[in-house]
Amino acid sequence: MMSKWCDLYLGDCRTSLVKNVSDESVDFIATDPPYGVDQMNHEWDDSQIQNSIKDSEKKTCSVKKIPVGMKFDPEITRAHGNFMHEVALEYYRVLKPGSFCVVFSLPRSAHRVGVAFEDAGFEIRDQLIWSYGAGQGKAQGVQNFIKKSKSIPEEEKEELIARLNGMKTPQLTPTFETMWLCQKPREGTFVENYLNHGVGLVDFRSGNQRVCFSHSKPSRNERLAAGEHPTLKPIALMENLIKVFCPPEGVVLDSFAGSGTTGVAAQRQGRLFIGIEKSLMWYKVMQSRLLRSDKQKE
Repeated sequence: MMSKWCDLYLGDCRTSLVKNVSDESVDFIATDPPYGVDQMNHEWDDSQIQNSIKDSEKKTCSVKKIPVGMKFDPEITRAHGNFMHEVALEYYRVLKPGSFCVVFSLPRSAHRVGVAFEDAGFEIRDQLIWSYGAGQGKAQGVQNFIKKSKSIPEEEKEELIARLNGMKTPQLTPTFETMWLCQKPREGTFVENYLNHGVGLVDFRSGNQRVCFSHSKPSRNERLAAGEHPTLKPIALMENLIKVFCPPEGVVLDSFAGSGTTGVAAQRQGRLFIGIEKSLMWYKVMQSRLLRSDKQKE
């Protein structure tokens, strides 16, 4: 799909970037890649995760809608880092010198993403935070573990449960997501690079810019408009990032575009947009959503 302000592509972002996005043609990248590459692999679609969600909801567990395969495993973060390095190399190619790239990541795998981009040639400028307030607690009490244990004598279980009352598994209640602020090396000084390429400086004209971007999670209406995407980001957050790091009328790229939130934000801020999405279902949602956004602005 192409329009006067956006180009949308269906397919794997790595091959789509190579085929459809020219060298040094993008002013800003904002993207939220999938975190669970153990379930993604090269043939990934979200049906596997959706099935896992259904399976987990059948169990008597205090944690709902957490895909079974998303349990902590160091190999997941290593695989994620390798995957993102491959993507980062293409980002480096398509970005103009001095351009910024903001990449969301889970706190426990953020280090792998940072290294992946640094190894691809980017300068790591900062680690940003999307603060959304208290999320869903995932920690579990140990009572059930003790009751089901076959290694603890039955006569000791009640005393142990009482002694460990209030102790839980090491999963603190989340209140934020991390974002890496990466910059492609500039050519010359900051001013020289900006004069030659129109990028590389941060917009402080509306006030001091802090590393913490505070925005509530998407509203119910926003979620419905986005087809109930499971990892939806608020439009206001993406607009904020675009205003700060992308020049007016610049080109914004999101190669894991999902339901098109970055595209909606780019359109509202008067920027051009390139969106790439692998899932046909979400690609169709993005098409419909951006078409509605276009008509509303007219």
